[in-house]
Amino acid sequence: MARNFTDDDRDKDVVTANGNRIGSIRNVDDDRATVDRDDDGGLTDKIKDMLGWGDDDSNEVRNEHVDSINDDEVRLRSSK
Repeated sequence: MARNFTDDDRDKDVVTANGNRIGSIRNVDDDRATVDRDDDGGLTDKIKDMLGWGDDDSNEVRNEHVDSINDDEVRLRSSK
């Protein structure tokens, strides 16, 4: 599990385990971050189900879904 989110994580890209960008961090709250999603066309149903995302344009990522956080991006764990 990755560390809790901090204010420094705002505006970072959120990418899948394969490096595909799915959005950016808008807001943070300890173990959760609100993500402004990119166009839905590139998101597979498997990733949306894993994250519990519905059809609106902004959703949450919890640190349990995160593999790593670096200076530029938040990388999600593989959904396998």
